[in-house]
Amino acid sequence: MTLFRHRVAIAAVALAAALPAMASAQRSDSYTWKLGLNVGAMAFQTVGNLQTTVVPSVGAHALIMAKRGGLQFGFDEGVGTNEQATANVLFNDVRRYQAILMAFPVSGPVEPYFGAGGGILQIVGPRVDHQLITDPTQQASILADARDRSSTGFVAVVLGVQGRWKRFTVFAQYQAGTSPSDDKLMHGSTQSILGGLRIGLGSAREGVAAGGY
Repeated sequence: MTLFRHRVAIAAVALAAALPAMASAQRSDSYTWKLGLNVGAMAFQTVGNLQTTVVPSVGAHALIMAKRGGLQFGFDEGVGTNEQATANVLFNDVRRYQAILMAFPVSGPVEPYFGAGGGILQIVGPRVDHQLITDPTQQASILADARDRSSTGFVAVVLGVQGRWKRFTVFAQYQAGTSPSDDKLMHGSTQSILGGLRIGLGSAREGVAAGGY
């Protein structure tokens, strides 16, 4: 996983360096705001369950378009039931907050896109399995430790394709993130496949002239 983490970090740096060079032509949706909703599947592992768990996910995001790229920020939630974080700790959901620098190199009815960014991945509401741990003092200690280990930062890459029609954009994408450090409850790369709809809300910049990014 260390090699994968390095590759994702290199991809993020390369994308940030390449974006200005891709701004040779303005798109019809340049300098606009978009709001999006998405559904899909999130795959993850924990230190208590090294088998990959796949759960349904829902999310929302905002995309601020520049000339041929944009900044997307939002959240996703993988919705599970009694997932195992450790031998003694259970949880339901995994939440992801992130910001992604996006690039749209082709303008047309169907457009590939890619991006890189990062954020915070969090196990929501860890709880002690009271059937295994009955002592209140031990429960409190285990829960405090689980909360300390429940969140981790990540770097991610995104690959997707979208189709635009007037103010509406239908999209599908794949995302993979770096692995957390060994002291966290999450383990390995968290990945997702999702699709959704974005709606354009109008100009994100007043008095924009052609040229620039």
